[in-house]
Amino acid sequence: MVFFNAVNGFVPASEEQVLAACEEALRLAPSEWPPTLPPSEKLWGAPEWYSFERDAWPIGESVRRAFSQHPDLKKRTSLIAKVAEVATCRNLRRGRQSFIMAMGFVAAGQYASALVPFLADSDVAGQVIHTLLKMRMAGYASAVAPLLQSDKNWIRRLARRYIERYPS
Repeated sequence: MVFFNAVNGFVPASEEQVLAACEEALRLAPSEWPPTLPPSEKLWGAPEWYSFERDAWPIGESVRRAFSQHPDLKKRTSLIAKVAEVATCRNLRRGRQSFIMAMGFVAAGQYASALVPFLADSDVAGQVIHTLLKMRMAGYASAVAPLLQSDKNWIRRLARRYIERYPS
């Protein structure tokens, strides 16, 4: 049951609701890595999205909004760990983007090292840099540096900002 179907919809307000949202997103993940879909003109040449990606993304956005609207949730380490579990579930592909962004606060910094390997994942690389900046996590300039050559301007800009802020 996907009840987080709209970005403007339900925002979890308790630890239990955020955990349930994360569990729902994990249930959407296919058991095997799905291949990249063909490019779409509607998406300016980017690959089409799988339905599970479209379903998972707003769940993560609701979690991000929960952290924003209920800052006390950011103090719950078990909750952050569950969000990190979804954010690192490779089979969710681009559905992880919003979960990675939801971790963009200092208290989630202990999970930065779990996100860094995904700098090499084109599905989420930009979101990982953005989140490292929000976490204020230094020490990953060498892992971010290859993204200075990204074909996406917004990713190059984030990589440049990270390296300027945290040169190593």
